[in-house]
Amino acid sequence: MRFRGLRRLGVAAIPVALAAFWVGTPGAQAVPVRTTPAITVAGGNSVIAVQTSGDGLRFYWNEYGTNTWHGEDVSGNATTYSPPTIAQDGNSVIIAAEGPNNSLDFYWQQIGATGWHAETVARAGTTYSAPSLAVNGDGVNIVAEGPGNSLDFYWALNGSPTWHPETVAGAGTTYSAPSVAANGGGANIVAEGPGNSLDFYWALNGTSTWHPETVAGTGSTYSAPTVIGNDDSANIVAEGPGNTLRFYWQVNGRTGWNPVTVPGALAYGPPAITTGHFDIVDEVRVVAQAAGDLFTYANTNGSTIWGGEEVYGSYTAASDPGVTVNNGSENIAAFSFTGELDFYWEDSTGNYQKEVVAAAGVN
Repeated sequence: MRFRGLRRLGVAAIPVALAAFWVGTPGAQAVPVRTTPAITVAGGNSVIAVQTSGDGLRFYWNEYGTNTWHGEDVSGNATTYSPPTIAQDGNSVIIAAEGPNNSLDFYWQQIGATGWHAETVARAGTTYSAPSLAVNGDGVNIVAEGPGNSLDFYWALNGSPTWHPETVAGAGTTYSAPSVAANGGGANIVAEGPGNSLDFYWALNGTSTWHPETVAGTGSTYSAPTVIGNDDSANIVAEGPGNTLRFYWQVNGRTGWNPVTVPGALAYGPPAITTGHFDIVDEVRVVAQAAGDLFTYANTNGSTIWGGEEVYGSYTAASDPGVTVNNGSENIAAFSFTGELDFYWEDSTGNYQKEVVAAAGVN
């Protein structure tokens, strides 16, 4: 196993001035200045969606191989009340976000076209967190926290404006924004449960029967978790006790979760996870914000070794990160403390380059 440009290390010391601001009691979360950007790849280009300071929704796309970014409004001010989630679905880009009065909104645009199409997934009073979406077979899956700390799931077939709601878990079960991934012929969902526990739910495509599992018990989870399917397994990351970075994996079709505390790593909020880095098909990449710095960590399924490094420099991130992989290169989006939207990409030597997507004040 090898890591391009990653070295095994502990987290760099936190500057004293920052530690006084960021570090609290064990498991305490830093409050980002800005909400988390959503990033994916569509049509070979890296694309980003953000909630603006005016509660609008804005979209950026990059011409691959250049540092040219184009921005456009998806929806105006007072329309978007959570960080968005984004994916490519066929020849379209799709976005979901919490809308006015705790509703759930969905937007789509054909790649290369102009103008966004809006749909209401769920009416007012249904949605109480940032949603997560995944393309699953010939349709789209969306999850969000529902009324009374419940967990709701919505699906629609491609080309249809009809959204079908399901209750995954009832009131008093869900205490974070959930995350969904298509994996093993079904949908996988994770969320923070009661007492800072970590819960997992799965259902096979075409069924409405949800199977719950406890990934980690009380006092284990202090952020919204993220799940991703990788090869034949489900992989989860979350902030653990004392701002540790916790990783869990399970082979599809088996029971029991394998917990890992990433050595030397810190997480001050929800970490991000991706796969498909260069030619290592079963490698996962995890990016976490720690006291304003961004760190990336790599692991290959089944290995106990983690490689890690600081992405660019100290005091760079005023939001939790979004991450994806484009043509083998790890791509990261985050807001800076000056208010600009930044993009980091990994070159062939493993070093990270920075581009400014949008200047301070644009968003």
